[in-house]
Amino acid sequence: MAHTSAYDSHTVPALGFLELSSISRGFYLTDVVLKKAPVRIIASQPVSSGKHVVLYVGDVASVDESHRAALEQSDGTILKQILIPGVHPELAPFLDSIWTQDSSRSPAGESVAIIESSTLAGAILAADRALKSARVSLCRMRLGQGIGGKAYFVITGRQDEVEAATDAARACLKEVESYARADIIPRPQDEALVYF
Repeated sequence: MAHTSAYDSHTVPALGFLELSSISRGFYLTDVVLKKAPVRIIASQPVSSGKHVVLYVGDVASVDESHRAALEQSDGTILKQILIPGVHPELAPFLDSIWTQDSSRSPAGESVAIIESSTLAGAILAADRALKSARVSLCRMRLGQGIGGKAYFVITGRQDEVEAATDAARACLKEVESYARADIIPRPQDEALVYF
């Protein structure tokens, strides 16, 4: 696994993500992405179901250039891919923390929503959309590790904001054919939160 240290999210306006059917091609494309433009790899590693993910950030032009190069050399192995030129400032640092095992924050709002995706790429897109659509915070995300290639994230905030963000995330997941389920819990029990 390749991993970079934490960074100032204000310098990371773009995010690229590849979900591949081949582990070996995943490592190959990691090299392609790094050679093409100055991007930072957040993760390049195998995940559940024998897939490989490559996640990288940088300025818009660099991420776009690296992303195009990876797509051109993917040799039919890409299952899902995303490029977010204006990634939400809370998302990229959170994704970075997933790979350091420090990806959980205590929910502080009055409500939480758990949004489940059948793909990792869908979860990243939906989390970005949720964060941009309402005043919510991302408090947990799990991408494919030990959950059969699925992904989920947890957001928290005021009930009406959580509902709006969940609606946006649900719509996003349906657009990319990755919707699994979404549940909102008003005023969750503190004892339950530790299991999310």
